[in-house]
Amino acid sequence: MAHSPPAIARLAEAILVAAGAAPDEATIVAHYLIAADLAGHASHGVMRVKQYVEQIRKGEIVCGVVPQTVYEGPGFAVLEGGLGFGQIGAAAAARMACDKAAIQGIAIVSLRNSAHVGRLGDWVELAARAGCISFHFVNTLSMPRVAPWGGKEGRLSTNPLAWGMPVAGSEPIVVDLTTSVVAEGRVRLAHNAGESIPEGWIVDCDGNATTDPAQLYEGGSLLPLGGTEAGHKGYALSLMVDLMAGALSGGGASGGARKFNCNNYTVIAIAERQLAADGSIAEEARQFADWVRSSTPVDAALPVRMPGDVERASCSRQLRDGLELDESVRQSLRDTAGVVGVPLSAVEAGFSAPPPFGQSTK
Repeated sequence: MAHSPPAIARLAEAILVAAGAAPDEATIVAHYLIAADLAGHASHGVMRVKQYVEQIRKGEIVCGVVPQTVYEGPGFAVLEGGLGFGQIGAAAAARMACDKAAIQGIAIVSLRNSAHVGRLGDWVELAARAGCISFHFVNTLSMPRVAPWGGKEGRLSTNPLAWGMPVAGSEPIVVDLTTSVVAEGRVRLAHNAGESIPEGWIVDCDGNATTDPAQLYEGGSLLPLGGTEAGHKGYALSLMVDLMAGALSGGGASGGARKFNCNNYTVIAIAERQLAADGSIAEEARQFADWVRSSTPVDAALPVRMPGDVERASCSRQLRDGLELDESVRQSLRDTAGVVGVPLSAVEAGFSAPPPFGQSTK
């Protein structure tokens, strides 16, 4: 069913405000949740509203927190997230890294003890708009749902990493991936919808392959990127992401004593114009991207694309035709709204608002 993105964003805002968020921070968080849905990454979209409300009620998200600088120098800084909304903390860290890089050429900023920072691709795009090449690393404490290569029990989080490159006269190259086979949120979506998942995503508590998403939440584990055949590669990447995010920030890497659910995040920004004032780096990226895209496609209907193209196409389509939401996500929003006292009439009004250009909601 297609919905109006602004209407769903307003609904998410209303729920977050009713749960205790300030209106301005609720607007920012809802904006990035909708942006994830529009990009086709529902695992980081409004399905997270329920999680955020539960965390607010448990004290695992503290509303109204502004990231504070713990220490900094000309080319580095560490910020304390104070369990504030991750979208606000991550945006602050990425902007600070880009501001410092604009002066120093390169900068690294870490954010520790933050709530869920959302889709890393958003921070890649933020850096690219500031003229920066960037690298991003996130770990999650107290959620060791990814088994190490050769192990049964989870020892790592999905530990995403991302990087991006500005491209002259075009959209940036945006690489955003988890170091597990799949994001945990995609397993959760399938679980909430009562659907099975592909074999090779998870194993049960005994280390056996399973297509039942419920097994992940009953002692099972996600597999590292590469799965059963090449999982050692994803495992190695995950180890370094955990350290880049957790050790550098001071928030900690994964471990048995880590009981609190939070993110640590590190961003490295390189100011393209500081390295080449003539813009030759972004121009080289444009020529390279054009060369790669010129490869004859296997399927004539599917031209070769660069990382980030799929998300941009999804966003354009859903802004035109309406935002697609799974019924399990709609029910989650209804249930969460009820918990915090948002009237059901307001919820249904958000769902029934016409999508862009009056497209059919069926």
